[in-house]
Amino acid sequence: MTRSRALLMVLSVLLVAGCSYIPDSSSPHAVRDDGQQPQPTIAEPDPGLDAYDLVREFIHKSGNPEAAAMYLTEDAKRTWDADAAPKIISDTFATVPNRKPSVGDTGTPEDGVKTVTLQVTLIGRLGSDHAFVPEIEDERYNVLVEQQPNGTWRISHPPKTRFVPLSDFETSYRSVTVYYFDPDLRVTVPDIRYVAAEPVRGLPSRVINVLLSGPSDTMRRSVVSPLEGVKPRTNVVPDDSGILPVDLTSVGDKSLEQRKQMAAQIVLSLQAVTSNRLRIMVDGADLVPGHRDWRLRDLPAYDAPTKPDSDLSGLVVADGVVRSLRNGSPIEGPAGNGSYLVLSAAQSVDGEHLAAVVSTAAGPLLRVGEFGGFLEEVTGLEAATMTRPTWLVSTSKEVDPTEVWTVADGEVVRVVRTSEEGWKAIQVSSSELVTFGAITDLRLSRDGTRAAIVAGGRVVVASVVRDDKGSASLRYPRQLQPTYVQTAVGVDWVNQETLVVGTQDRALPVLGMSVDGMKVEIFDRNNLQPPISAIAAAPDRDVLVTDSGAMSSAPGADQLWRQHPHGQGPDSIPFYPG
Repeated sequence: MTRSRALLMVLSVLLVAGCSYIPDSSSPHAVRDDGQQPQPTIAEPDPGLDAYDLVREFIHKSGNPEAAAMYLTEDAKRTWDADAAPKIISDTFATVPNRKPSVGDTGTPEDGVKTVTLQVTLIGRLGSDHAFVPEIEDERYNVLVEQQPNGTWRISHPPKTRFVPLSDFETSYRSVTVYYFDPDLRVTVPDIRYVAAEPVRGLPSRVINVLLSGPSDTMRRSVVSPLEGVKPRTNVVPDDSGILPVDLTSVGDKSLEQRKQMAAQIVLSLQAVTSNRLRIMVDGADLVPGHRDWRLRDLPAYDAPTKPDSDLSGLVVADGVVRSLRNGSPIEGPAGNGSYLVLSAAQSVDGEHLAAVVSTAAGPLLRVGEFGGFLEEVTGLEAATMTRPTWLVSTSKEVDPTEVWTVADGEVVRVVRTSEEGWKAIQVSSSELVTFGAITDLRLSRDGTRAAIVAGGRVVVASVVRDDKGSASLRYPRQLQPTYVQTAVGVDWVNQETLVVGTQDRALPVLGMSVDGMKVEIFDRNNLQPPISAIAAAPDRDVLVTDSGAMSSAPGADQLWRQHPHGQGPDSIPFYPG
């Protein structure tokens, strides 16, 4: 079995439940959140373990540093960094004899000392921000093991890195999603983080600590937090009445709207770890005057702008014409009547506008305008190749969408509306993406804070960073699942946290994955005729793919693909608003 296939078998397990040990002491809190929890007894290692099995069990125990320390000599316990952020490895790792035996000062092998070579496949690591960072590579470490006077073996020189196998990571840590806002403070943006799973009673407090610590390193310049500078006044522990108090301090002079946004961040971030009513306060008084207790239903739908209306059934480009996926009919206007030879297109999230790459004698041309009407030519954007366009969500319900992105001859470009109702192309700084290869697909997240990219057949997620001068750049790119996603042809956003990828790999034609690359789902390949040539997704919609035979749809990874009745054949390019 190849390493990539072995890793695939591991990664196809549901990964969301696990999280890593990162000490809560880095975040401010008033008292210990686990002070009332009985501490479990840590068992000694089995005295019959040989040196190799001892190292294996040490690695498996490393999700719980106290348990792992029992496998060390007394000297090693004092020097081992139990609080180091872990590196997550594949469950398939090896402990083998070292070819060069341990030797003493005389140059002869030492009795009672063995050097065990640890061979691991790194999947990723947790940063100091509690976020997962994908990182695939093979590593080898020599671990020195010494026999104790009582005959048992203990590790005297453990790896400097704290390795945690994936399955143990799932047991010891928990994935949580904390929420911030897009720069326009219109849409909430999820940020996946990982905290210690035990003790369960302390989970809400740990989530609040992570939330108040601010966005993850890759998102700090892409989102804003009305909670910035706020600290917890006490730990978040349910009271005897079943209410979960969240008491804050250092709130300062916040407006009523800002306080409501702060409450939304807290309610959304805690929804997955508690079913209690939340009592959100500042220095003992209601955070929002007159609104004491909170549940999820008390919030406006801050994610509504990222979800196309249910009557927007999706579109498809085929034979140069844009058609509706509702009934297969061409849309109104020149994009549907054959006046333009459409190569690819994108509908704005609100459904009111259309951007289309059209074929001309001089090469591809981008046109933008109202859906069903004349599409204005974007001047100054000349290229031999141009990827399918993608829309930025509008800043408010009253404002039309003003920005479309594409990749022209390998350069990321955003096309913005001018005061004269025309459109102007502006280059996006994307130098950090150069090492990944040529960009063949780019989709903005429907909250506008990230971009999912296919570059050199690989899937990359980058953060959209804007400055106060109005320029934009793609920063902090992370390659997702690099071991076996190497022939990607298309990517799209299922929702704000999840991507779907189409590949040329006949064994793995369609995959879903979390935006941080930790979770992966393998879509059923039955009824498909790989390779995949196009893919589309949106919240609460079927995933659409085009393969060598037809266009098909599936509600989820465990569902069968069914040929779409209005798919328009094997050359069709489906798309949802966004």
